[in-house]
Amino acid sequence: MEESARKYIDEIQSVVGVTACALVSSEGRILGKHFPEGDITSSLFAAMCATVLASAEAACGSVDVERPTLVTVASADATVLIVSVGEATLITAVIDRSADLPAVQRQLLDIAARIGEEEA
Repeated sequence: MEESARKYIDEIQSVVGVTACALVSSEGRILGKHFPEGDITSSLFAAMCATVLASAEAACGSVDVERPTLVTVASADATVLIVSVGEATLITAVIDRSADLPAVQRQLLDIAARIGEEEA
């Protein structure tokens, strides 16, 4: 997965508006990443994103709603997108607030679908 992870990280990073990203296991382990130089918090970011997705799954399950494919965390200066890739992997991305968020979401969901096909 390491070689394909690099390929997908490069593709995610090239999406206009993505400032940082990582492919993460459902347990929070980084499979591949692109973070600004000197960033030492990428492992914490990955673990917390996996936790957010797991919490969203639990919340959905408690009200008989299907497993979420995308979780959005919005703040004043950026948006964090967490995209489910099957059961074992997720895409995490920090999106600049000036980005076209619906376009970024569509692109990341397309990438997630391709990763899911490769993993299957």
